[in-house]
Amino acid sequence: MYMFTKRSALLRLLAVLAVGAVLAAGCGEDDEEAAPPTTAAAPEVTAAPAEPEPEAPEPEQPAPADEPATGRCGDPSRLGDSINFLNWADYIDEAILEMFEAECGVSVTLDTHVANEEAIAKVDAGNSGYSLVIVTDYAIGIMADQGLLAELDLSEVPNAANLDPNQMDAYYDPGNVYSLPYQYSTTGYAFDTTAFDTPPTSWSAIYDQNPLCGQSSLLEDQREVIGSALAYLGYDWNETDPAAHEAALDLILEARDCVSGFDSANYIGNLASGEVLAAMSWGFAAGIAYLDNPNIRYIIPDEGGIIWQDGMVVPADAPDPYTAHVFMNYMLEPDIGALITEFTIGYTPNLTVPPLLSDGYFDVVEGSGLVLTDEIRERLTWQVRDESHAIFAETWSEVLSAG
Repeated sequence: MYMFTKRSALLRLLAVLAVGAVLAAGCGEDDEEAAPPTTAAAPEVTAAPAEPEPEAPEPEQPAPADEPATGRCGDPSRLGDSINFLNWADYIDEAILEMFEAECGVSVTLDTHVANEEAIAKVDAGNSGYSLVIVTDYAIGIMADQGLLAELDLSEVPNAANLDPNQMDAYYDPGNVYSLPYQYSTTGYAFDTTAFDTPPTSWSAIYDQNPLCGQSSLLEDQREVIGSALAYLGYDWNETDPAAHEAALDLILEARDCVSGFDSANYIGNLASGEVLAAMSWGFAAGIAYLDNPNIRYIIPDEGGIIWQDGMVVPADAPDPYTAHVFMNYMLEPDIGALITEFTIGYTPNLTVPPLLSDGYFDVVEGSGLVLTDEIRERLTWQVRDESHAIFAETWSEVLSAG
């Protein structure tokens, strides 16, 4: 967790500088935003012209709630005074929440979760008080099937037009009835270049040809670990055939004797420090590790990896669904989307965002191997989690109980 905390503090400081530049220059300008921390200095932000206008007015104070400072606050007569927002921990710069309050007069109370199942339970309990929630793709499908989500009114979210069609209409929410994309990333393999004479390209580097016993790890996630073993064996990541699972189980048990553990909580810091030299990893996490250790690289192995996406949803019993829609639309503004992506080191689903991202962001993405090409996309699979895939839980139980 240390790496997340350190990263958040640094990026929050830089994002505040970027916020000032965006507000001074206005949407759509070409001014360079502040970069996420790297070993190089952040790009200089130039918000004012070389020869400023004489007697430039002082910055305007935020308008009161009934007189929004911009045209991106919806109908002020319908806005609530506050909204409760449930998101992943360290997954949004809180300066954005302050910007929303300054512009629209709506204060945002942020609560966080560390697992989709935790978020589902909070909403399922009823009267959670949340009007907007962010969870991962499969959780959206589960929540929709259980009647926990309200249908979106996309007429209240005009910025949905900014979203990449490739990230819409996904398996978990056909037609985007209940959700809109927030950020997305992948699951693959991260490693320290100093540990390999030849960079790995296959899941074999953590399965049957692992050269780093005691210094490598797998995620603590049944679907991703079993899926990667299935993919390495030539099966689909979502395969449910019992014989395929038996073969995957044998492969994972063999690997378990070599890896340092199943770890989703600490491996980012361990990669950065060199304690772990290779790990099954989420893409954005490899980018975080790269910030402290430029020897870290990330790949989608030849046999394939996972694409996953977090989405914004409105609970069926949301106390203020209209304000939730306005806040959702606000986060899909180009400048706000850029701040979110710089903070998460993820991929943006917002087509208006890439021109606003800093050189520092692209330095991290390119340096760590996170560039998502068309060829890599072809090797990615959406991970389906539903009752028809219950065999994964059974196989995982055998992994944990064997030996």
